[in-house]
Amino acid sequence: MTLEEFLASKTPEFREKVKKEHSQMVLQHAISRLRYEQNLTQEEVARKLQLSQSVVGKIERNAMDVKLTDLVRYVNTLGGKLSLQVDLPSGKKIFKF
Repeated sequence: MTLEEFLASKTPEFREKVKKEHSQMVLQHAISRLRYEQNLTQEEVARKLQLSQSVVGKIERNAMDVKLTDLVRYVNTLGGKLSLQVDLPSGKKIFKF
C-alpha cells in the first residue's frame, strides 16, 4: 500500500492533521539545515541573535508556533531569506515578502 492509498483510506480530519504535521517538519528541517550549512551550533546562533540556546532550540523545534518576526530574524541572521506566500481561495497567489 502506498502512502497516498493509506491516506485516502483515512478521514479528512486525519489527512488534515498529517498535512499540518508534514508542513511543520518541512519548516523545522529547513531552518535546522540553514544552521547546519553555516556550520553553527545552536549556542553560536543564540549569541548572534542575543538569545538563549533554549530559545533557538524552541524556534527550530516549534517553527510553526513562533512569531513570524522571530523566524525572519533567525533566517536573516544566518544569511537566508524567508519568503511568505498566500494562496487565495480563487487560486491567486500573493507574495508578501
